[in-house]
Amino acid sequence: MARPRYGPAKYYGYVQVKEMVNSKVNSLSDQRSLFSGLVSLPIKYLLLAGLIISPVSSAFGQVIWSEEFDTGSAPDSAVWSYDRGASGWGNNELQEYTSAPQNVRIEDGNLVIAVQKDDNGFTSARIRTEDKLTFKYGTIEARIKVPDLADGLWPAFWTLGNNFSQVGWPYCGEIDIMEMGSGTAISAGVINRRVGSAAHWDNMGQWSSYSRFKDTSADLDDDFHVFSMDWTPTQITTYIDGQLIWTFRIQIDSCADCSEFHQPHFIILNMAVGGNYTGLLSPGQITAAMPAEMLIDYIRISDNGFTQLGGSAAPATEGIGPDYSGSWYNADQSGHGFSMEFSYLEDGSPMAAVYWYTYDDKGNPIFMLGTGVPDGNRVEIQFESPVGMIYGEFDPDSVPTPRDVGGVAVLEFSNKDNATFSYTPSAFSVSSWGHTTAIESLPLVKIFAIPVSTGSSTLKPE
Repeated sequence: MARPRYGPAKYYGYVQVKEMVNSKVNSLSDQRSLFSGLVSLPIKYLLLAGLIISPVSSAFGQVIWSEEFDTGSAPDSAVWSYDRGASGWGNNELQEYTSAPQNVRIEDGNLVIAVQKDDNGFTSARIRTEDKLTFKYGTIEARIKVPDLADGLWPAFWTLGNNFSQVGWPYCGEIDIMEMGSGTAISAGVINRRVGSAAHWDNMGQWSSYSRFKDTSADLDDDFHVFSMDWTPTQITTYIDGQLIWTFRIQIDSCADCSEFHQPHFIILNMAVGGNYTGLLSPGQITAAMPAEMLIDYIRISDNGFTQLGGSAAPATEGIGPDYSGSWYNADQSGHGFSMEFSYLEDGSPMAAVYWYTYDDKGNPIFMLGTGVPDGNRVEIQFESPVGMIYGEFDPDSVPTPRDVGGVAVLEFSNKDNATFSYTPSAFSVSSWGHTTAIESLPLVKIFAIPVSTGSSTLKPE
C-alpha cells in the first residue's frame, strides 16, 4: 500500500558549529555576510548539543511517499493504472500488455510483472501513476529483481512528464532510471550486467536524448538490487546499488531547452519483449526463458530539499511540514536571515528548529537558536542565547546552564514560501544586546529549500 513515511531521527552537537564559525568568520565584514553562507546550511549542522532535548529528524532525506506492495493481490487502483494493447508502443515491441493476474499481481510482498508466451505470442504488463502520483524533483528508488534477460527481455523503471496526454512524446520529457537488455549489451556478452539510464526531450522542435550505461561486476539477475535517481533543479543522477550510472545537467547553461525536466513526472514499470532497444524485432529471435518475472519490492520517494508531490494519491499535507524548511529572509533586512527546519520526532510529533542570524544595537552579529511545536499554520519559537557564540567566537565553557532566554518569536505561514515573523525581546536580550523594540509581522519569503548532498540514498525499512 502506498503511504507517507518518515525515517530515523538524528541530532548534532556544537562541534560542527564551532568548526564552521571558526572557518568562515575572520572579520566583522565576514561576520555580516555570514547569512549568505551559513543560513543556507541545514539546521542539523548548526544545533548546539542539548538545545533540542529530543532528537529531531532531518527534514530532508526522509521518505515522504512509498509503495511497498504488501497488501492486496493487484496494484492499488488509487495509485496505478494499466497500459494495454499490442501496438508496438513506438519501439517495435513484440508483447501485448494486459492487466491479467498472470502478467501483473501482488505476491509475497512484491509486485510481479511477468512475461508469458503462448501460441499467440508474448504478453506482459506496464503500469503507471499518471495523474495519481507525480513528483517534481526528489530522490526515488526501487528495489528490483530482474530475470535472466538473455535474450530479448527489456525491463524498465522510468518516468514521463505528467503532461504526456496533452503534449505527447518527446515534448513531455522522459527519464529512464533503469533499463536493461540492450542490443549492445547482448553483443558485448553483458546483458545481465549492463544498466542504462537516459533522458529524452524536445530541443527546439527536434528529439534529443542523452544516455549512458554501467557494467556491473556481477550479473544482476541473482538477487534484488536498488536502482535510484536523485533529481534536483540542476541535475539528474542515477545509481545502481549506490554506484553511479549517469549524470545529466539540466541547468539552462548546459541544457537550454530542458523545461521537460522542471515539471512533474509520473512513474512507469514494465517489461517489454524485443523491440528497437534490444535489436530483436521478430519472435524467432527471442531466446529468453518463459515465463520470466520482474519483482519489485518497493518504490520510495524521499525529499531532497526540492521535492514536490502531486496527484490524487499524494499524501495530504496538513499545516507546517518538511516542505516549509529552508532559508528565509526579508529583502529590506540586509544581513539578517533564518534557517528553519520542520520535521518530526521519533514518536511522529511535529517539531521546528529555527536558526536566527541578526545583530545587536552596535552592529555585532548574534546567533540565536530556538525550537517550537507547529500548530496549524503557526509556530511559537523560544530562542535561547548561546553566549559563547557572540561575535563569531565559540567558547563552550562560557555557555550558561540553563541558557538565557533570547526572546520569543511567532512565525505564521500563509504557505510554504511566505510567512510573517513577530518577536518579543526578553529581559536578557534587552540588557545584553539592546533589543528594546518588538518586531510585529515582518514579512518573510523562502529564498530556497535546505538542500542535501546529491548521491545515492539506500533507505531501509524501520
